[in-house]
Amino acid sequence: MKRLLVALVLILCSVCSVTPASAAQTIGFPTFSGPAIPAPPVAHTTGDMMKAIYDAESSGTDFWMDRLLARSGNDPAGPWLMSRGRAVFMKEHDPSRLGFGGKVAYWESVNDNNAYTVAISPGTFTEQVSQRWQAPSHWKSVHTSGSITVDQTKFITDNNVAVTNLSIKNNGSGSTTLQLRATSPYATTGTGSELTGQVNAFNNLTSIRPRLTGDGFSVSSGGLNRSVTIAAGATVTAKVVMGFVTDEIPESLTEYNAYAGHSPATAFATHVKAYNLWWARNVPYIDVPEAAIKKSIYYRWWLMRFNNLDADIPGQTFQFPTSTEGVLG
Repeated sequence: MKRLLVALVLILCSVCSVTPASAAQTIGFPTFSGPAIPAPPVAHTTGDMMKAIYDAESSGTDFWMDRLLARSGNDPAGPWLMSRGRAVFMKEHDPSRLGFGGKVAYWESVNDNNAYTVAISPGTFTEQVSQRWQAPSHWKSVHTSGSITVDQTKFITDNNVAVTNLSIKNNGSGSTTLQLRATSPYATTGTGSELTGQVNAFNNLTSIRPRLTGDGFSVSSGGLNRSVTIAAGATVTAKVVMGFVTDEIPESLTEYNAYAGHSPATAFATHVKAYNLWWARNVPYIDVPEAAIKKSIYYRWWLMRFNNLDADIPGQTFQFPTSTEGVLG
């Protein structure tokens, strides 16, 4: 027994005498850089904080979640479009073109083509990348040619309607006339102010019947044309709307018709309010001492939503919301 006690004492002494492990260097705390992180518009409440944030701003179109996750200028991550619908998004986005240039996808790239683009002539319009600003709900960019400046605001609604608002200003000293032409490889026939078409989604999982229209536009040679005359110092607005209509999402047609009938301002307000209301209803408010970490948390929430498909495609395919994070490029 005495030997056992001695052995236990020696073991305890050896354990107690071990020098605690330490890092080879002092790690410290991370430092964050970048634009200032906006504070919520209301004081903290233990009730429904996200609803309180939304309610404080619901009369306008500028929302905290959009400001929190906004990206401006030439984003190092690339020109990806954050706005997306439940099935439609831009797998590749070409911001140099007005409208939705690049590769549009309906759960996956349809056939590596634009959704639609809007050309303005005469002139060669160049995006002013430093003035680019995008939020989760929408994209804003500025395009110039000579004395003409085009402010573009575009977004994709939840039920797969791609909307482009254009505000065209004549900064010159005299009146000018411009020709606007909207074209899509997916909607090429029609009459009046609307073009239609039909295309199968990737792997023929469903049939899409795209519909394209624009305020004051008329069908001509497979596109939509509109002529605008702008007095010196004046501004003219235009709106182009494309619906990716499917039988399994009847709301896609309802939403297309609604946005086609809205003014540009009403279309934008309707969308950003609906988008930000989703955050208020579905995501909890999370607060941490470091604002940059809070921003990162909400970015992950946004990323999970972006990569969640809800196409409701018939059969044994995408009947239910499906996460595709990391597989769409």
